[in-house]
Amino acid sequence: MIDNKMTRGVSAGALAALLTACGHLPIAEPAFEALADKRAGVPTDWTIAQMTGDPAAIIADYSVFQDAQLIAFVQEALENNRSLRAAIESVRQSEMALQQVRSRLLPQVGASLGASVGAPVDDLGNTTDRYSFGLSASYDFDIMGDLSASIQASAAGLRSSEAVYEQARRQIAAQVARSYFAIIEQQLQLALDRGSLDRQRQTFRITQTRFDAGSIARDELVLGESRLAIAEDSILATEASLRAAVRALETALGRFPQNKLAIQGTLPEPPKTPPLGLPELTIRSRPDVVAAELNMIQTFADTRIAQMGPWPQLDSTLTLGVQNSTINTTSDLFSFDDFALSLGASLAQSIFDGGAIDARVKSAESRERAALERYGQTVINAYAEIVGAIDSFDTLASRNVALQKASDAAQEVLRLGELKYQEGSESLLNLFTVRDSAETAESNLISNRRARLDQWIVLHTALGGDPTRATPLATAANTAEGTRASQ
Repeated sequence: MIDNKMTRGVSAGALAALLTACGHLPIAEPAFEALADKRAGVPTDWTIAQMTGDPAAIIADYSVFQDAQLIAFVQEALENNRSLRAAIESVRQSEMALQQVRSRLLPQVGASLGASVGAPVDDLGNTTDRYSFGLSASYDFDIMGDLSASIQASAAGLRSSEAVYEQARRQIAAQVARSYFAIIEQQLQLALDRGSLDRQRQTFRITQTRFDAGSIARDELVLGESRLAIAEDSILATEASLRAAVRALETALGRFPQNKLAIQGTLPEPPKTPPLGLPELTIRSRPDVVAAELNMIQTFADTRIAQMGPWPQLDSTLTLGVQNSTINTTSDLFSFDDFALSLGASLAQSIFDGGAIDARVKSAESRERAALERYGQTVINAYAEIVGAIDSFDTLASRNVALQKASDAAQEVLRLGELKYQEGSESLLNLFTVRDSAETAESNLISNRRARLDQWIVLHTALGGDPTRATPLATAANTAEGTRASQ
């Protein structure tokens, strides 16, 4: 019979504090400081509009139209659009990626507990019970800054994904508003086409009567029939455009396109030009510009990590732990009397790697330069969009005055032409010419009214919303250590 006895040992990998550094001396400047030198004069107090996910700010932007149905649609799209839901999941993935990296700042603790039974093959009744217990922990001291750079890169990546999500929200809201106004325009165009058909029918009745009386030739009757068919075709085409516009809005709302929306709104007068402010304040409200800068911050941090590669890797390990095992008893299994401490260090240097480390460093530096160029082009594109949107908005406003005068004059000419035709002093061809001119002028006026609304939305989006509402972006103080900036 085997006597009960316990064996107790100490593991060098139990309760551990692992000091690992892979870096170079001197320690590289933080990415935020590098960014301050490399972003070509852009102010250091960079600011953007809040990106909290709350739809209230975006809904408030579109409340200027005083249209309850439009506001309801914008809110519905922000809540139900599938693409937007996918975008917020990307933000959550970035949050989890940052959490994973930041977890390395905390001790990693583990424990194990085991039991087994065994016996010789020739004496299966002589069993031995074995029990084991272990406790281990590890901690990574970021003495050379590689963990700090990784956290900084992940924090910038999170903020960049938030900016991309905010951009997607604003684009969805703009798409909903433009689709909404497109439906109203098509409704007005359809009403215009139906009015034109009614006039064509009335004119054709007069033409038919005159032809039956023998006062006009058959060519005028055929001309009337042709214009009547053209008016009917215009209605069919406009109805198809209206259905397409309704389906586009339903899709933006996250609904299945079924042509079931009932729109009762009208085309309002466009609001005044959104507030512009100083140029540098204006582009600060654009999420795409913010995302480009945050991508630079992330790239600088990644470059810093890559530049540590050529230098010796210093590993310093401090371990403290216990590993117990017993046979045929659990007595003293959880004893902590025999903790052991060990301290070790190692220094490793790659002597020859075929240029792999150097290639990684050069690749990282190339990505950094590319990020700087993309950022610069993003700023230039932002200014170009804003300037172009302002010019188009002002041009459409000037055109509206001219189109209104043209429509009013054409309507008066049409009124006089119809009177003359009824009196028999105007030819049918001249009447159709006058009528086409009047209907085209009115149609152009309707299209311009909708285009002005569209352009206001384009300008508002180009400005990043209202640039007067701005809050501080991440700085070295609140994100260099991976703290998520929420102000």
